[in-house]
Amino acid sequence: MISCQVAQLVGYISEHAAYHHGEASLASTIVNLAQDFVGSNNLNILKPGGQYGTRDTGGKDHAAPRYIFTEPRPLARVIFNPSDDNLLNKQKEDNLLIEPEFYMPIVPLVLINGAEGIGTGKLSI
Repeated sequence: MISCQVAQLVGYISEHAAYHHGEASLASTIVNLAQDFVGSNNLNILKPGGQYGTRDTGGKDHAAPRYIFTEPRPLARVIFNPSDDNLLNKQKEDNLLIEPEFYMPIVPLVLINGAEGIGTGKLSI
């Protein structure tokens, strides 16, 4: 596996997955997937390389995407088993295959890492 700059990864994903929600949103997601300080992820999918933020600020003090690097952790392909890849329902956009409709981890990551935000359906009181 080769470590890559997060800004380069954002461009690659935007191109190959037809991501239409903005580079800042995607960079933030990648940064959050790599954070490994207490209170961020119980299981981070990406390896952090550089300043991914601190526990004191909840990771908001991370470096700019062009200054940090990442790569998938070997555990990522254990959680997302390669033999399941053929079962994924690939979507098409502009007659090109893009990302699957959903991914199938061997365990629900929401149970391991939790979730919060507008798209999670979580009720906060």
